[in-house]
Parts: sequence; C-alpha cells; structure tokens
Amino acid sequence: MTHRPVHAPQDDRPARFAAAAGAALDAALVAGLNAYDRTRALTRFHRLSPDTIASESPDAARAALKEIERAMRGERARRGHWSYDLNRISVCSSPIAPRPRGFIAC
Repeated sequence: MTHRPVHAPQDDRPARFAAAAGAALDAALVAGLNAYDRTRALTRFHRLSPDTIASESPDAARAALKEIERAMRGERARRGHWSYDLNRISVCSSPIAPRPRGFIAC
C-alpha cells in the first residue's frame, strides 16, 4: 500500500475534466459547422426563393429568419392538437436533421 505525502499537490481532476469537456465541445461544434449546408437546410422552407437561399445578404438572412419563426409559431400552435408530434418539432428545429421520406416542410 502506498501512502501520499502530507504535502501532496492538490487533486487536478476537476481541471482535467474541464479541459476534456471543453475539447469535446469544441470538436462537436466544429463537426456541426462542417456538416451544415445552408442551401440544403433552407430549401425545405417553400416560401423562400432560390435567390434568397443563395444570397448571403442581410436582407436574405432576415427573410430566412422570418420564415423559420413563422414555421416554429405554426408548430407551437399545434400543441395539444392530434397532429402534434415531438419528432416533427425536433426535425423542424434542427437545420441538419435528416428528413423522413414524405416529410412536408414545416
């Protein structure tokens, strides 16, 4: 059996854990950024024109956000209705989630 000296350095497990968690979060964010395809994510919003989707102007960004907000309000309005489905709302809120076959845009 080994004994620690009385003046052993402080346990560094919390610092190592924080560093490992930070590295894992960074890796997940980079992977998500690399997997994101703006055109593919926005084409499901049928009210956005291909020109708006292709543009990276502030006006195009505002139009895309307005359409996403409209779709999310519509999903929240369905709460309590028989057609409300948590899987549907999670697919609508994720810009990179795969769409099931026959999926109707949010």
